[in-house]
Amino acid sequence: MKTRLGCLSNKSDSYSDFSEFLPPAHETTARCLKLSTDEVVRWSESFDLLLSHKYGLAAFRAFLKTEFSDENIEFWMACEDYKKIKSSAKLVSKARKIFKEFIDVQAPREVNIDCGTRERTKQSLEDPSPTSLNEIQAKVHSLMEKDSYPRFLRSKMYQDIVNRTHAQSPRRSVLLPAAMCKGLTSLPSSCLERAKGLKARLGSILQKPDWRLSCCKIGKNRPTPEECLRWKESFEKLLSSKHGLCAFTTFLVSEFSEENIAFYFACEEYRSTKSAAKLPTKAQKIYDEFIGSEAPREINIDHETRDITKANMLTPSPFCFDLAQHKIYMLMAKDCYPRFLRSPTYKELVCQVNTKTTKQSRQEKKGP
Repeated sequence: MKTRLGCLSNKSDSYSDFSEFLPPAHETTARCLKLSTDEVVRWSESFDLLLSHKYGLAAFRAFLKTEFSDENIEFWMACEDYKKIKSSAKLVSKARKIFKEFIDVQAPREVNIDCGTRERTKQSLEDPSPTSLNEIQAKVHSLMEKDSYPRFLRSKMYQDIVNRTHAQSPRRSVLLPAAMCKGLTSLPSSCLERAKGLKARLGSILQKPDWRLSCCKIGKNRPTPEECLRWKESFEKLLSSKHGLCAFTTFLVSEFSEENIAFYFACEEYRSTKSAAKLPTKAQKIYDEFIGSEAPREINIDHETRDITKANMLTPSPFCFDLAQHKIYMLMAKDCYPRFLRSPTYKELVCQVNTKTTKQSRQEKKGP
């Protein structure tokens, strides 16, 4: 697999060539498509506005490819096409194809859904209708809206598009490669719940190096091959490993979502507080940093969870963040963790540790 994360970190400050993030085109063209400043800015107003704009959808798909999670948007688009089918015979065939490609256990492009949703969808597809995939499509949409979409808005890719348009007069256009929008002639314009616009918190994160930090791969205390492989067994085992946590955290830094793991462990530390007098101060600090509307490291939780947590703050207890922590844990387990395991850098780390262990074993056999 090609190391696309490494490719990103070696790029210049411009992301003007989006075509390298897309599948190879059968034909090349120098023709460019115009994109106005207003259009680009509107992408940040809501997730559905982004999806309804063909250039916005193309940019979002390109971004998800760099995160190895493009199966989510591809599945969503397949569902949109599925709902438009008029023929009952074609509906059955299309439903079977989508299930095998995206939903079935061990599907080649399996989306991250719970077992209950998978089973209900399987039963619904025994007698397919245009609405058979609605539940699972809504869950994947929500996952992208709460996790991938905010990261897209914070990404250097999106910021570069915005900066290039603002560098010109506000009403002028920026040129983007036509290949970026190839094949996107018919797109949905649904209007679901508006996503909250998030600030572009790039700052120091963009100055961080490649996520393969030295603490995860070198030194006397490097992880063993067995330990690295155990990270794949469960998300819990990854977090319980010192090296695994280091690797996962730095991976999240590369995805501009390290606030999730930081919040999770802030809650763990908060829960272990023994002094009741210290709880209000610690609780307020966590709320101000991660949950408040102007929090510098705001996590992605729904309004209901936010309101419940805010109500819990009136009489802080060791468990007032439990709901929000659980939501963030599930978000990481279902979305970030699978991407971490699929990333070339995790695979390279396993190979690197295996290679060093093999060399060390050979040297020990040779003796002094």
